[in-house]
Amino acid sequence: MNQIAFTIDTYLALLVVIVNFIFAILIMTRSSRSIIYTIFFFICVSNIFWNFGDFMFYVSESRSWFYFSLIGSSMLPALMVHWISILVTPEQKSSSFVIPAYLFSGLLAISSLLAKFHAGIQWFVDSAYWNIVYLILLGPFLLAGIVMIFTGINRTTSQDEKSRLRYILIAVLIGVFTGLTDLVQLLNIPVPPLGHLGCLVYSFVLAGGVYKHRAYYDILAQMRMKLEILNEISAGIAHEIRNPLSSIKGAAKLLSARLHKRSDPEDVEYFTIISDEIDRLNTILTNYQFFTKPLKIEKDLVSMNEIIQKTVKLTEIGILPIKIQMDLSEDMLKIKADAVSMKQVFLNMIKNAADSCGPDGELIIKTEYIRPWVKISFSDNGTGIPAGSQNRIFEPFFTTKTKGMGMGLAICQQIVQSHGGRIEVNNILPKGVRFSILLPV
Repeated sequence: MNQIAFTIDTYLALLVVIVNFIFAILIMTRSSRSIIYTIFFFICVSNIFWNFGDFMFYVSESRSWFYFSLIGSSMLPALMVHWISILVTPEQKSSSFVIPAYLFSGLLAISSLLAKFHAGIQWFVDSAYWNIVYLILLGPFLLAGIVMIFTGINRTTSQDEKSRLRYILIAVLIGVFTGLTDLVQLLNIPVPPLGHLGCLVYSFVLAGGVYKHRAYYDILAQMRMKLEILNEISAGIAHEIRNPLSSIKGAAKLLSARLHKRSDPEDVEYFTIISDEIDRLNTILTNYQFFTKPLKIEKDLVSMNEIIQKTVKLTEIGILPIKIQMDLSEDMLKIKADAVSMKQVFLNMIKNAADSCGPDGELIIKTEYIRPWVKISFSDNGTGIPAGSQNRIFEPFFTTKTKGMGMGLAICQQIVQSHGGRIEVNNILPKGVRFSILLPV
């Protein structure tokens, strides 16, 4: 590196420190202490460690500052993957990548810290092997983060959300590719070092995206806080509800044994429904915490037609004020799915239609095989989805009803996605709405 380029790179590192220090102060003074802003704060801190260490190393030529800088650069990949995971999948605490990412980042950061005190560790950190290990251990996590963002952009229909994710994508791509120039240069590959310049650019892009869409991030932070509280509350409620449910199921079995001699088919059917619904309630209680814990899905080879028929039979007993017509394809294939969870989805769809349509409502449930999907559609003649709400109906706590928590469709979407499928929604002219569930065969 010639002297002019060296000087520019030195002061770019100092500029990155100043910029990220300002961003960190803004986060501390003007943002909530939620996990979203906390991780963004530590991203700024890691940038400060990395660039300040490099600046002092260039100025003083003390190797201790070089090891100091590696602590910051080691932690950045894990923090970015964690932040991406929260923004792309806010309904979950974290993806499966986060814990291993922090583990590997932490190991590299600790090795950098101990390099000053142990000759063997110092040799490892000073050699090209440290950079190779960095690329091997943390490179896949950065690639996974990029894939998560692309998936989120392709999955969402909201242009605002696409814009938010594009900011993150641009920042991550700039950070990854410019950071690689520093790493490969240490491997004696002749490329210009752009790490500090890239860090400056992606810091502005990332912060610009955060503060431009701050209202969204504030809402997302509040939503996650509510979900954490809900998870604690639901755990206690689930425990209290399961006890009487167990008593009800036990009493139903005893009563069934007493009436067994009558051999009335209707009695047997009703007791079967009671038993099945108690099991379904237990499953709902287990899955109610799905926003912060993964759903428990147990897949078996099942017929969607049979599940729909049982669900409709259940709604008829419950006397829902809606006329249901079934158009079930005879060519439907059995698929791997969780029957209890899918029954919950179908029941929510029917109840939503009944709420939307009123006493003169009509609902058509249709199944068809459209390679490579099994498609189940629910078409009603209700009021449809209000303009501007179609992109939000699957958000937790969002509802257009006067009563309700806004959890039903969010749960449905999570269950369907856990099966590898998706839900599509369209208004029907002149009135009504169609929900289409597509499940892979």
